[in-house]
Amino acid sequence: MEWTPISEEELLSLIEAQLLGCDDGLVALFHEIEVPPRRRGIRRFGEVEYVFVVAEAGAGIIYYEDIEEGFEFCELGVDGVIPERGCDQLELCHILERIRSSKQLL
Repeated sequence: MEWTPISEEELLSLIEAQLLGCDDGLVALFHEIEVPPRRRGIRRFGEVEYVFVVAEAGAGIIYYEDIEEGFEFCELGVDGVIPERGCDQLELCHILERIRSSKQLL
């Protein structure tokens, strides 16, 4: 089976499903920082590909890494591109908990 990028509609469904597993505080946090999904460049092995950004918190963004099938949080590089990252494959609730715990709020 050949890999294809996630569509915006699939991503919105995934977010909705994952928010069902979050506590009310995390759901409220997500709704405070969410943005309409938009494509942003990400560095992968020296190349720039694209992922969806779904939220902004402080200087960081939450994006969905569809190759690894998980959410990530990071700051953009000086060029506005997401720097090469690890492969965390986290659920949205885990990222939101990290933000809440570290006080990286608006």
